[in-house]
Amino acid sequence: MRGQSAVEYLLLFSAVLVIFAVVTLGQMINPMQEAGRDTLYLSQARSAADKIAGAVNSVYANGPEATKSEGFSIDQSWSLHLTENKLTISLEISSGTKNVESNLRYGFNDNLQNLSTGTYTIIAEWSGDQENIVKDNYKIYIRIKPPKGI
Repeated sequence: MRGQSAVEYLLLFSAVLVIFAVVTLGQMINPMQEAGRDTLYLSQARSAADKIAGAVNSVYANGPEATKSEGFSIDQSWSLHLTENKLTISLEISSGTKNVESNLRYGFNDNLQNLSTGTYTIIAEWSGDQENIVKDNYKIYIRIKPPKGI
């Protein structure tokens, strides 16, 4: 009889430990997955911001008629903001809206809101007649028009 009660006690204790382990692991894994996704989205945004700013800066440095294109992917909806000296990509992650910034040598005030996820091609060009950002499907045209004499 003694041996049987010890086995029953061990089985009951093992069942409690298994339930505790399943609940604990579920609580530990979910936040790690969320943090991993957020890190992926922010690194994609950082890469995109650097590529876009690099393309605009390259076109500005190369002068009239210059054009540069770059490709990048973002797996989260995002927004693009250009100001006089800064390019900002905003995106929603689990802890709220985060901004990723890159410096520009030449900028102007314009933005694109609520861009969907996907693979984009940025086309930066020195335009003689207008200064704007235009989205055409998964292509984004950034046209700069520096003052004459630059």
